[in-house]
Amino acid sequence: MDLSSESATSIYERYKKSAFPADGLLLTFTFILLLIGILNYSRLGQPFVWISTDCGIIIILLMLINRENNSATGMYYWLHFLWPIITLGFLYAQCTAWDNLIFTDTFDPLLKKWEVGLFGTTLNRFLAPAVSSLLVDELMHAFYFSYYLMLFAPAIWMLWRKQTQAFEMIFSLVLMMYLHFLFFIIFPGDGPIGERGDLFGHGVVFIPLMDFIYKVGDQGGGGAFPSTHVSSAVLIFLYAFKYAPKLRLPTGICCTGIIIATVYCSYHYSIDAIAGFITGTIFYFLGQSVYVRWRDRPARPGLAMQQSA
Repeated sequence: MDLSSESATSIYERYKKSAFPADGLLLTFTFILLLIGILNYSRLGQPFVWISTDCGIIIILLMLINRENNSATGMYYWLHFLWPIITLGFLYAQCTAWDNLIFTDTFDPLLKKWEVGLFGTTLNRFLAPAVSSLLVDELMHAFYFSYYLMLFAPAIWMLWRKQTQAFEMIFSLVLMMYLHFLFFIIFPGDGPIGERGDLFGHGVVFIPLMDFIYKVGDQGGGGAFPSTHVSSAVLIFLYAFKYAPKLRLPTGICCTGIIIATVYCSYHYSIDAIAGFITGTIFYFLGQSVYVRWRDRPARPGLAMQQSA
């Protein structure tokens, strides 16, 4: 073996030893998006912007892995741990921007048909007018906003307490999200988000805050079925219920509120929320079974942290 081969092997072993569980998922998914972007460059919206974003995500991840020394008190350690969650917003926006790659129209007529078949109407059109209260409207949008807190807070809490199940939860979460994102490209659905203007005013705090988030994120739809708000909330609640008893009540309240708010606030049809509840539960169990293969490999950072705790 020549020096270059030895050097390449050494670098590979270094990265292999320092990588966190979700890193492989993030690398694989961004490479898939890069491949989609390159092969369909002329057919996609803003391909250069998204391809550049993918490259940036990969470069930062490799830098974080390279700096990893398994010191749970270090800034890079925490950024490394949270990087798969931080990048979810970018990857979601990318996949929903590319939702016309296969089909030019969304599947909303079919989703509405399913909803009417189940409930006799679209529930978002029933709930908000039936309540007609600014206080409730703001409360529901506050619950919908709490999704962003749920993505980070339980994971940070568990890692701060040196619970290696935090790595498993992030692994299961991003595995589920990436497969959802790919499904959005194959099965685009906007949901009833276009009806929000008829149902809600400008609001006071959380209604304008959510309008701002969706405007900045250019989230006009495309990723409605299943609801990732619901699926993520369910999966995180199940992990918190099992591994973080002190978080059971707050995550349970937020999870319940998010499920109701996704429909009430007209971000999703109820069929989207039902599908999200199902996939969130499935991936709670599926993620654990896939994670076992990573966990049983030697010299993993999460295990090192557990042994030193």
